[in-house]
Amino acid sequence: MLKELFAKMRGVDKWPEARATVRNVVQFEEPSPERYAFPRKLADVTFAYTDTQLELQYGCITVADSSSLYDAKEDDTFSIRVNPAHPDQYYSLEATKTYL
Repeated sequence: MLKELFAKMRGVDKWPEARATVRNVVQFEEPSPERYAFPRKLADVTFAYTDTQLELQYGCITVADSSSLYDAKEDDTFSIRVNPAHPDQYYSLEATKTYL
């Protein structure tokens, strides 16, 4: 909920939607900062998308194991939002980290 509110405040909800195509998924574990907690299971999802100028772009997001993208396969698709002023910037609600 907080994540959606932050995105809306930044105007991301007004960015056009695009379909991203999965190119690669690398699953890994991140150690927990708490001594006896389990490590977090994450995946880096690399994808391609066509921006508003119809140019091919690439991106990468990190998702948690609770995300539908955690077990994604090559050529699966999902929705992202693309910044029309900077087509190399994108947003995915599923991401725990987004590399802009």
